[in-house]
Amino acid sequence: MARKNKKKRKPGGGAPPSRVDQLEKDLREIEDVVHGLEANGDEPAEWGRLQRLLLKAKAEPGMVARAVIGRDLELVASTLNVLRGIEEIQEAPEPPPLPEVPEDTLRSAMRAYRKRMKLMKLDHESKLGRSPLTSGKDAGFESILPPEDYGPEVWQVLAARGELEATGQGFYKLPTERPSF
Repeated sequence: MARKNKKKRKPGGGAPPSRVDQLEKDLREIEDVVHGLEANGDEPAEWGRLQRLLLKAKAEPGMVARAVIGRDLELVASTLNVLRGIEEIQEAPEPPPLPEVPEDTLRSAMRAYRKRMKLMKLDHESKLGRSPLTSGKDAGFESILPPEDYGPEVWQVLAARGELEATGQGFYKLPTERPSF
């Protein structure tokens, strides 16, 4: 009579650990890294490890980024409390109010911006430097770096008023629709 082959069980083939057990294990590992950072100081490799662990534990990515970039152990502790359910996620702090800029400065800054935009478009669309048999090329940009004659707060005020649109990394463009007052 033929014997029925019994399947051999592989080690570790049991039920996977529950999400709660895994979270607790991750939180303990995060706490160990935090204690190491408190004792040893700023080690970039440890901060990178901390970031990976926090993201693995499903922490809010914006909060993790602020904590790691700012090397803020208090924010890491707050993130741990959020993961444990002790704290609620705090809203991002409100940006500081814009400084008061005189109206004539804003007007002259807009004039300088428009002039720079016009000259850059003319430069890109000109025939100079190209074959005489071809026409100019369309300017393929919408935003530019504003003139450095005025500080960044002037451009931020203009963007807040709707006269310019911030496109990121210090670039601004004219809005598609003019603001109505």
